[in-house]
Amino acid sequence: MTTQATTGQVLVTAQDLRAALSAILVGHQVPSDQAEVIAELLAEADLRGVDSHGAHLMSMYASRLADGHLTPRTTVTTLADNGSAVVLDGGLGFGQIAGLEAAKLVSARAAEHGVAAVAVRETTHLGALGAYTARVAAEGRICLCVQNGPTFVPPFGGITPLMSTNPLSYAIPAGEEPTIVYDIATTAVAGNKLLLAKKRGDPTIPPGWANDTSGRPTTDTQAASVRHLQWFGGHKGFGLALLVELLAGVLAGSSFGTTERTASPLHGDARIAKGVVFIAIDPERFAQREVFTAAVDTLIREIRGSEPAVGVDRIWLPGEPEHERQKARSRDGIPLSPVLVDELRRLAAAVGAPPLRVRAGDDTAPGGA
Repeated sequence: MTTQATTGQVLVTAQDLRAALSAILVGHQVPSDQAEVIAELLAEADLRGVDSHGAHLMSMYASRLADGHLTPRTTVTTLADNGSAVVLDGGLGFGQIAGLEAAKLVSARAAEHGVAAVAVRETTHLGALGAYTARVAAEGRICLCVQNGPTFVPPFGGITPLMSTNPLSYAIPAGEEPTIVYDIATTAVAGNKLLLAKKRGDPTIPPGWANDTSGRPTTDTQAASVRHLQWFGGHKGFGLALLVELLAGVLAGSSFGTTERTASPLHGDARIAKGVVFIAIDPERFAQREVFTAAVDTLIREIRGSEPAVGVDRIWLPGEPEHERQKARSRDGIPLSPVLVDELRRLAAAVGAPPLRVRAGDDTAPGGA
């Protein structure tokens, strides 16, 4: 799997992208150490090909910072600590900061107790959840993460927005094989993928992504409504979304459905308050680590080596495409659309930050290199 800029795309290095994103955040009064962490996770998403949760999000973050809906300095406080179960408050700061703190804590507590859960209320958008579960798995623990969010997706069969895309992720440590990392929205597609398609000017989207404002299925990108995304698998995706809402919203003591935890977040699709729950398991409580990871490797190889269907070149495990893409993009550069590059440069100019640098010799970006 190689990375090349397709027609109209611009290549940037991960280092330059991180620097540009961090500078924009610092320009909005985000502390430099926290800005670097947030920028690292955004650039990591772009490196892994999860473009909907990478630099594309900076415009949303900048807008929320400018409007005062997102706290520049993230302060995470402990509300309850019962050993294997902890409740944190993210203070409506950056979800990346609260998410990493929760992930580190749940991993440590799972090592201590065997199984642990950490809930965070009043946090905000975490970005790609797989970044957090993968870090816990890298420490040898199994991890599940769920997060709820704004009310812009109707329940299955309805048209009244009550839930978000309600993503979930799990990661399983392996031995010699790459970590299994599963990261999905419970809707057919993440809302940011539709927004990114609109930003790029894509004329159509795949069938099954979204409906129009009247609830009718559409493949017209501009007619498709982010407030009317479709659930993957119909009622099955909705059932998982409901579980996410109950754990990340109700159990975490954060906003859920149309219920606001505080008066400060806006309601509906502009609401920023979210809840998140991490659950971790230490497999050493069930088998020796080497035995468990060797068995995971065996299963991975059996799946990968099974006979493919007609027309299928390779059977992929969850996380493998992103793993391969990260290696390629680290080597060749991260492809960004000129529209996004121009947007990032405008955001930088607005706060007096240096513009995003593109790869030498690439003059397709607005304003050149």
